[in-house]
Amino acid sequence: MSIFKKDREIKRMIFNIYSDIAERIEHLKTEAKHYDKRLDVDTAVNKALEKFINKAEKKMDEMRREGKSRRTKHGEAQAPDNTPADPDGTNRAQDESASG
Repeated sequence: MSIFKKDREIKRMIFNIYSDIAERIEHLKTEAKHYDKRLDVDTAVNKALEKFINKAEKKMDEMRREGKSRRTKHGEAQAPDNTPADPDGTNRAQDESASG
């Protein structure tokens, strides 16, 4: 176990959370200060996000392997590699690169 904290690059992100959860966290932070302690909310959030990201990456990998096309918000078909598909469902960019 290391006694020194490792410096890692941090990026500030803003998330929407339920107001009751935010109020509970704020209450606990305030209470912890009375005991000269700090809640380590950052680590808890990082762990939860890491778990979510792992699930999302696994699901995206499955979708890529299955070759599912997706629909954009405008309704046109989108190939798995994010290049627009032709109306007949083929991917012109891949067809052109394969032939040339």
